[in-house]
Amino acid sequence: MPNTKAAAIGGLIAVIIFALSYYLALNAYQNESEDQVTLFVTGDTNKSDSVDIVANIISLDPQREEAKIRLSFYPKGKLSYDGLSCIYDLKLIAPEAGRSDSTKIFPRGVPLSSVELSYVMVGQVNDYPFDEHTIQLIFALNRTDPDLIVPSAVLIRGNVPGFKISLEPLSELLPEGVNAMKMTVTRSWTVRGAAMAGIVVMWAIGIGVFALIVLMFSGWYNVRMPALFAALLFGLFSLRNSLPGTPPIGTYSDFIAFLWVQGIVALALLVAIIATLKNRPT
Repeated sequence: MPNTKAAAIGGLIAVIIFALSYYLALNAYQNESEDQVTLFVTGDTNKSDSVDIVANIISLDPQREEAKIRLSFYPKGKLSYDGLSCIYDLKLIAPEAGRSDSTKIFPRGVPLSSVELSYVMVGQVNDYPFDEHTIQLIFALNRTDPDLIVPSAVLIRGNVPGFKISLEPLSELLPEGVNAMKMTVTRSWTVRGAAMAGIVVMWAIGIGVFALIVLMFSGWYNVRMPALFAALLFGLFSLRNSLPGTPPIGTYSDFIAFLWVQGIVALALLVAIIATLKNRPT
């Protein structure tokens, strides 16, 4: 009976711990989702005769140093015919964008079509998973005749899995209608956590393999050791490449764990091959 009671108590404690861990995991997911949703407004959205610009962050690619943003335009007040077109010819000005659409012309009376812009992400991707990238975003709309700035406001929104996005205004001394902001992109905490977990697993493998090397030097030998170390040598590449968003070899995380553990496993394979040759049957 005492053993049964102790087992029941142990099982109950295990269920409570599991339920608590499950709740914390779901709560962490909720916080992560909210953290990834970006919503930033610059300019006066309450101004009646102006154009609202909605900027949607489509994709972020640190390896290609490229961010894509789609702009949608909504004229209102006296500037608008029907909420979709403007009474003037308008010119989009986005000096930091890397495509020809950064100076797109919108004819008057024609619905303002969406524009997709490409921006350069400035950062060091090899710092993965702690890399940080910045982008300068500047938007303005001008009338073409005469060349006058049209009042506008920008709403930026985006939710790109694996990244945390933060925005801040560049300056408060800009002319009305010129919207400038700085966007900072970092890895989300789940990506960083997965990368750190991969590093811990690699070092656990490395420590275990190093212990086997010590045993082999002390005279212990198993004929299966060469096959094990050869499998680990190639398996580490798969583990490393499976980390979320990992760049090619040469990152900060590689110098923390992967290259060291790979060297330990390669040494173990060499020692195992020598031991196999020494212990081969005569």
